[in-house]
Amino acid sequence: MKPSVSVIIPTYKRGHLISCTLDGLRKQTYKPSEVIVVLKYSGDGTEEILRQYAQELPILIVEQKQGYVTDAYNIGLEAARGQILAFLDDDAIPDRNWLEEHVAVYERDESVGGVSGSSITVMISRDGKIVQIPENDFYSYSRRLKYFNFPWSRPLAGMSNWLFYFGIDGLVHHDTQLLRSGIKEIHYSLLRMGANMSVRKEAIRGVRASEELVLGFTSEQLLSYHIWRRGYVLLFNPYARVKHITQKESLGRFYRSHKRAALRDAEFALTFFSLKPKGEQFSWIAYFLSIIVLAFSRISRARENGLLTVVYRVYGLLYGVVTGLAHVLSRFFGQDFSIRASLSKLL
Repeated sequence: MKPSVSVIIPTYKRGHLISCTLDGLRKQTYKPSEVIVVLKYSGDGTEEILRQYAQELPILIVEQKQGYVTDAYNIGLEAARGQILAFLDDDAIPDRNWLEEHVAVYERDESVGGVSGSSITVMISRDGKIVQIPENDFYSYSRRLKYFNFPWSRPLAGMSNWLFYFGIDGLVHHDTQLLRSGIKEIHYSLLRMGANMSVRKEAIRGVRASEELVLGFTSEQLLSYHIWRRGYVLLFNPYARVKHITQKESLGRFYRSHKRAALRDAEFALTFFSLKPKGEQFSWIAYFLSIIVLAFSRISRARENGLLTVVYRVYGLLYGVVTGLAHVLSRFFGQDFSIRASLSKLL
């Protein structure tokens, strides 16, 4: 018997794009049992679009009154009834066989707890056509990989030769050789992004997405770490593809908002503090070495990225370290300290 699939889509201020996402879902070769749209009201007409597509898709609208994207994930997880829970961004267009490719990985092995897929960056032209943007045109591999892996950031035991993995420095890394060569088969990997990933419901029973983050950067990897610790397998399927529509603000590639750039790097630096209490493999020395090298790598690209962007990004890294240390000290002294409240000050 085929497993039931719930598709979870958090949405906010994307009334101009979500129809592209829903149109892709409408054409799936493997039909979802429900499409849970976690809607944070913005008055942009999203509700009317959802009502139109509800005639063809089993859409369930769940209201999000406050909070950020990780809160939306948790709302969706609580509402979902499917055996497989697939996450999709409200600006991502799934290929026709997107769900079929996700489900196929679970069917081949009952130990699979999470699957992530690939993303192709596109833009919508003035005449309404979807145009693919060559990766190296805006974010070349040489720029992306140059400063990312260090000798002291080796993978955790059990994550060797993974596409995306946690190093002993408590930070997210990726295998540069695998990315350069291109992944053409299913491979071990942490979950990559909420725009294209799925989890087995049983594997995350009782687990919630991080409620400390604001942008939710690294929240997918933290969620998959819990799944992995429970003994499940995590895989990347390059044939489960979505087209991700580039926006004015794209956290992974562009830094037009300096405050968001700082917040992104702060959340990246905080990953160590989310993981350290859960495993003795993580090294304080390795962590601080990585942060120092990352800060200097940001500074070295001042001419390329602009001085103001570099200042904000370095500040974000340091802010994340200080916030994490403050959290550790507050717990030691029995004081209340909110990481999310601290991070929200960067916006």
